[in-house]
Amino acid sequence: MRMNRIMGGLLTAVGLASLGLLGACTPMVTGQMAEGGYSAARSALGALNPTTTGADERQRAIQATLNGVNVGDQIVPVLEKIGEPPREKSGNAQGYTCYEFPSVYSSTEAAVLMSHQGRIAFYGNSRCTTEMDVENFKTGGKYDTTAAFR
Repeated sequence: MRMNRIMGGLLTAVGLASLGLLGACTPMVTGQMAEGGYSAARSALGALNPTTTGADERQRAIQATLNGVNVGDQIVPVLEKIGEPPREKSGNAQGYTCYEFPSVYSSTEAAVLMSHQGRIAFYGNSRCTTEMDVENFKTGGKYDTTAAFR
C-alpha cells in the first residue's frame, strides 16, 4: 500500500512537471507556427503583387529593355528606348554617369545604368549612390579607370 502511494505521488509529480514544461514551450511553438504561417502567406501574396512579378507595364518594358543590353553598347539608344527620364542622374570626374530608374525590380528596387564615354559600363539592380561610391573608382575597384575599358 505504501508503495502504491509513493508510486502515485511520483507519477503525479512527473505529470505536473511535464505539464509545466509543455506550458513553458507552448508560446515558443505557437510563435514558430504563427511565423511559419505568416511567411507562407506573405510568399503567396507576394507572388500576386504586381511590383514583385514585374506585372506593371512600365516595369516589364524597362526590364525587357535591360534584358537586351550588353556592356559596351551605346547608352543613348537604351535611354531612348526606356522612354522616361531617370529619377537620378549623377556623374563624376572619371567620366562615369549613373542613371537610376525607381521601382523596376520591385517597389523598392531600382534599375541602374552606368555609362563611361557614352557606352554602358554596368546595368542592373542597384542604386546610383552604391555605384558612384568612391571605392569603386580606386585602383582595383569595380570601375578602375587605370584598367582598359571593358
